Amino acid sequence: MADGSVPFDDVDGSVTWIADSGLFIACGRQQNNKYTALERFARRNDITFVIPQRVYDELGGAPDRSTPGQTPINSAIDAGWVAVADEPDYTDSTVSRVMDDVRSYIATSSNRDEDQIEKADTALGAVAVERLSNNDAEFVAVVTTDTDAGKGVVAALTANGFEDRVQFKDGFELIDEIV
Repeated sequence: MADGSVPFDDVDGSVTWIADSGLFIACGRQQNNKYTALERFARRNDITFVIPQRVYDELGGAPDRSTPGQTPINSAIDAGWVAVADEPDYTDSTVSRVMDDVRSYIATSSNRDEDQIEKADTALGAVAVERLSNNDAEFVAVVTTDTDAGKGVVAALTANGFEDRVQFKDGFELIDEIV
């Protein structure tokens, strides 16, 4: 995807892009060329990045450094190229299992205790499994700057019956490709 094309680009409109806070943090302020490149990329490819509520909370709580009275993530939501997912149904056994599998994967691969894993990382998997289970998407592309989290979501979804329906895209690589 060195040309900035989208994962699963042979499948029109059936990919949901789920993004982590690291992608937006790496882009910086709204006036930054990385941020404007990400917006251009989303618009050119008709993509709406879906973020878990926990990711929104992480980004929405940041000090206002851009538009007075509005954080960059709220501006992106208002512009329509970012959307906040509903809270996952934590009582759904597949959602819970995927979140547990993501947490275990990250803990093992990063040599951390499971209780130190950010809930936003596991929320990426929860949103992905809900979109796939509810047939809101045929495929998901998970974009994060945290390699362990990205690979963990792919491993968890694959282990829970969603093989070949998920891809991890490194957020730093995406930014480099589109800038």
